[in-house]
Amino acid sequence: GLDYQIKNLVVDNKRFALRLWDSAGQERYRSMTKQFFRRADGVVLMYDITSECSFCDVLYWLSCIQEAAEDGVAVLLLGNKTDCAAQREVPTKEGERLAKERQLMFYECSAASGHNVFESMVSFIRLLKSREDELKNKAEEVSKAPQKKKGCCW
Repeated sequence: GLDYQIKNLVVDNKRFALRLWDSAGQERYRSMTKQFFRRADGVVLMYDITSECSFCDVLYWLSCIQEAAEDGVAVLLLGNKTDCAAQREVPTKEGERLAKERQLMFYECSAASGHNVFESMVSFIRLLKSREDELKNKAEEVSKAPQKKKGCCW
């Protein structure tokens, strides 16, 4: 089914709450997930390195994200199951290539062993935080811009 979790992480001495919706790519949740993209600060898009079909679905999900999310939403492309390297169907280079083409953050991990899970989330949080800081700085610059004095003649 559709799984929802809140993961609390401390990164650079600040506490962050990640709200994670996991649809496992199931067909019946496809229309619903687009609603989540609209309000997302970032999207973690995970595929199974032991399944070429799973990797092919990434393009579909990227188009959904592009269609529904705000422009420039941060995306972490995460290849899972590095603990099953003997069954690998998707070379690391393929994930890296797609991430570079689409300007995505890329990691491979193992949810089973925990390999690279924390590291990828920390990097993603730092990216989200830097984007948030950029937006705040732009907003401050706009509000500090000199305002034309409005004159009034009687």
